[in-house]
Amino acid sequence: MNAPAFWTARSQRERAVIGGSVAAVAAVLLFAFAWLPMERARTRLAAELPQLRASLAEMRAQAEEAKQLRAMPAREASPTAPLATLVASGSLAQGLPGARASLLDAKRVSIAVDDAAWARLVEWLHWAGASQGLAVEEASVEALAAPGRVRAKLVLALP
Repeated sequence: MNAPAFWTARSQRERAVIGGSVAAVAAVLLFAFAWLPMERARTRLAAELPQLRASLAEMRAQAEEAKQLRAMPAREASPTAPLATLVASGSLAQGLPGARASLLDAKRVSIAVDDAAWARLVEWLHWAGASQGLAVEEASVEALAAPGRVRAKLVLALP
């Protein structure tokens, strides 16, 4: 028996019950598979929106800073003494208590410090770059249990 014949063979009351049941099942399926997932996605996106806006603002600020840095003239690195002399005399590690410096080659030096203040390490790296022309080539920094204290292994290189 085909669908039109099945439908016409039913009484008016059976047709109303079948039609109502099909409509109810369709409404439940529409709710479960269309509206509910869209509502969950809308709620999730609404919760993520402030974080995404903050991230966008930070990226715009960083882009502006990068633009300003690109506009600056290139810095000429002019170390005050050969790297080997700085390492041998210990003057390179001066200002960074507990630091151990070892020469890797003519243009690279390894610095290891077991316990240093993070702010002091950053200041020292700035000094090494500004006064000696050294740039960080590799860095491994690990936070210690004490707040603001770190363990660091660095490789600094001349350009």
